[in-house]
Amino acid sequence: MPGPITDFTKGYEIQNKLHTLIPGGSHTYSKGEDQFPRRSPQVMSHADGAYCWDVDGNKFLDWAMGNRVIILGHNYPAVNEAVKKQIDLGINFTRPGILEYELAEYLVDLFPVAEMVKFGKNGSDVTTAAIKLARAFTGRDYVAMCSDHPFFSIHDWFIASTPMNAGIPEEHRKYSLGFRYNDIEGLQRLFDEHPGKIAAIILEPVKNEEPKDDYLQKLRDLCTKEGAILIFDEMISGLRFDLRGAHHLWKVYPDLATYGKCISNGFSFSLLAGRRDIMELGGLHHDKPRTFLLSQTHSSETVGLAAAMATLKECERVDISKHTWGIGKKLVDGVRALAKEEGVENFVRIIGFDCNPQILCTTENGVYYPELHTSFHEEMISWGVLIPWITITYSHGDRELDMTFDALRHGMRKVRRALESGDVNSSFEGEAVKPVFRKFNR
Repeated sequence: MPGPITDFTKGYEIQNKLHTLIPGGSHTYSKGEDQFPRRSPQVMSHADGAYCWDVDGNKFLDWAMGNRVIILGHNYPAVNEAVKKQIDLGINFTRPGILEYELAEYLVDLFPVAEMVKFGKNGSDVTTAAIKLARAFTGRDYVAMCSDHPFFSIHDWFIASTPMNAGIPEEHRKYSLGFRYNDIEGLQRLFDEHPGKIAAIILEPVKNEEPKDDYLQKLRDLCTKEGAILIFDEMISGLRFDLRGAHHLWKVYPDLATYGKCISNGFSFSLLAGRRDIMELGGLHHDKPRTFLLSQTHSSETVGLAAAMATLKECERVDISKHTWGIGKKLVDGVRALAKEEGVENFVRIIGFDCNPQILCTTENGVYYPELHTSFHEEMISWGVLIPWITITYSHGDRELDMTFDALRHGMRKVRRALESGDVNSSFEGEAVKPVFRKFNR
């Protein structure tokens, strides 16, 4: 593997200019400069398969895949060809297009949770639509969200609950309640404290923890008993755990489910699916108060629809979840073996499920260590591996694993040296990475 990579000159110049043009220098907070080491690619130019290039001409093995938005690989032919074909047929129409019907019918047949579907352009569109439907259906105001899952929406109902809540009226916060994953008793206490007031429970069906003691089924039963709408956010878990969503593996079905990110292999498309009696509140064929549900100019834009159809059909063809679980197991086992071999297994850990793992640098007792994390990733990047989070795609194979293990050895040895020196803060350039949700920049 070529390395180390040290030249980011052009990227630094453009990034400095970006901050004068775009707040934060990026349109997504997780892509901001405070989320990466100083010595890292600043601005990307192109990508293909499992690889990406920055404006300085540096090539990286890409495990991040945007913000987990790719499942087949960058520039994947079957998806791109479907999009190109659709462009020549038109991208937006005055009435519903035939592709809206064809994709909706395909999705209702594919997803057991889907009696009806509604399309959006990003994840926040459909999670917020799900919350609105739940409130309209139940006549209740409160929403309980899993505190162990980091992000559900850019909209006020969620952001009000975070430290980064400037610009949101304080009264919004009172309607947002938190609960812990695998704690069914804690959720029951929330219902007891707010009797008949909780409209919805929203969470990722699985994140990094296994559901314990039949947790998901107990959650389903509790929501049914209390009359609350159960919403599963499948933005990350959908397709990776199972084509139909992680909940399908556990055979526990929500009232509403939301999909996005990789469902269209990087093109803009998201999906709300669920029970007909709830979804129909956004329709025309009922006598109840009307719910304004996802009326967006670009929800029916055909490029995203064509990409979603092509992505899902290709994922069915290649059995994508078998691939993500298989490559993921090799990666997880390899990381753990290397960490033990290098004597840093208590500091460089890989957590989560094989199909959706995450590498964390921690203190010896397991607490996240942002300075060590920054130092480690600075070294990984210098050896051409960009792995701030892990998104296994069909384009990641054994060759990519070998490259990753080579860079991991360098990264782990740097971790050991930094720890032995007693001065981790001097082992990397610039500042340590920071949490997105913080009250002030510094």
